[in-house]
Amino acid sequence: MKHLFICLLFLLSTNFIFAQEEIDASKPTNFYTQLYNHLEYNYSKNGPDTYGYRAEFMFAPSEAHLILAELPLLYNTGTDKTGIGDFRARYFYLPYKNYDKFLGAFGPSVDIFAPTGNYDHGLGTGAWLVQPGVTVGLMIADWIQAFPILSYQYTSSPVIERPGLFQDPQHGISFQVIAPIILSEKMFLQVTPIYTASNLGMERNDRYIQEFIAQYALSDKLQVSGFYRGIFKDDNHTARLALVVFL
Repeated sequence: MKHLFICLLFLLSTNFIFAQEEIDASKPTNFYTQLYNHLEYNYSKNGPDTYGYRAEFMFAPSEAHLILAELPLLYNTGTDKTGIGDFRARYFYLPYKNYDKFLGAFGPSVDIFAPTGNYDHGLGTGAWLVQPGVTVGLMIADWIQAFPILSYQYTSSPVIERPGLFQDPQHGISFQVIAPIILSEKMFLQVTPIYTASNLGMERNDRYIQEFIAQYALSDKLQVSGFYRGIFKDDNHTARLALVVFL
């Protein structure tokens, strides 16, 4: 009985220490179970706008594994329709992490976008997108790091028949560098330039995308986040404001 009591006391103390661990959400290779509650607005110069709510749930069973599920609920101003958008799932495996080294992290991931949004209502793309990639973490200094990500993109044929959509599968690549900048113990920025080539065939469709994130800790388990993405070639812009809950 005495040994059982000691074991229970040890487990409780271990859980307490783990619960008090400081959250560092600035690095994409730090895995936490968390929920992002996004309010989102999408502006397009050549098309209608959309806005709504985006739920992004991350489950981290360990420091080496992350599972993400994301689903938006959007309203399209052009079609006057409301519904879910395309569903996104991600698995991220991190076999190596040591922030004391310059090469601080390394791991593969795969993103899958399912065409769950209604294309006719302007809420979905009408095609599957599978994007496997690899991430490397470079520890430049305590206040700034760089996380280059190289990915392959496979876009399926449209799941619906529409004359305006491409008919054959497309193969592409993307390269981005997530650069966290630590401003204080409670606040950080992420600056992410992205280059994408969604079709490496004869009809190239290259884009430069710029993303910014500013995130501030309200408490140990609550953070507020602001996000901006600009696709300047198409004059498309996305803004989000999120409440982040760590579970």
